[in-house]
Amino acid sequence: MHRSAMLAVVAVLAVSATASAEGLEFDSYTKAYWKAKELARPMLVILNPSAGEVSSEPIVAMEELRGDLKLSVLLNDYVVAVVDTGTEHGRKVHELFGAPELPRVVVIDERQEKQVYRTSETLTTAELRTVLTKYRDGVPESKPVHVNWSQPYRQPGYCPSCQRR
Repeated sequence: MHRSAMLAVVAVLAVSATASAEGLEFDSYTKAYWKAKELARPMLVILNPSAGEVSSEPIVAMEELRGDLKLSVLLNDYVVAVVDTGTEHGRKVHELFGAPELPRVVVIDERQEKQVYRTSETLTTAELRTVLTKYRDGVPESKPVHVNWSQPYRQPGYCPSCQRR
């Protein structure tokens, strides 16, 4: 493939990534929620501290996230809400989420029923790509299964009384 053809492909990908994001990024949690519900898509919620608030962590800016082409493509699978917690709406959302520290990144499943991922830790672009890839189907982390090795294994439907017959 010629260099000019490769550049054209990259340009088309960048434009299509931006075009598909139109209408899927909101500064209102409520609007994003209803859009995600309508489209049955998972939701990425970013709660940022207000501009006047002192925070040890920098805000999460969509422009920076969209600057990474791979991350930008992943973001197209989500409805995104970037909420400024300095506004009245943002304060209510912050209270609703009970986020201890800001900024806060939350992934909500496609039914808008469960938070499948949440953190107030600073995520690198690579870490966020991993999170968005892992949770785009709304599958929460599996919980470890506790096995009591002191108990004998019994197949489902095992009935000691039935064994005596």
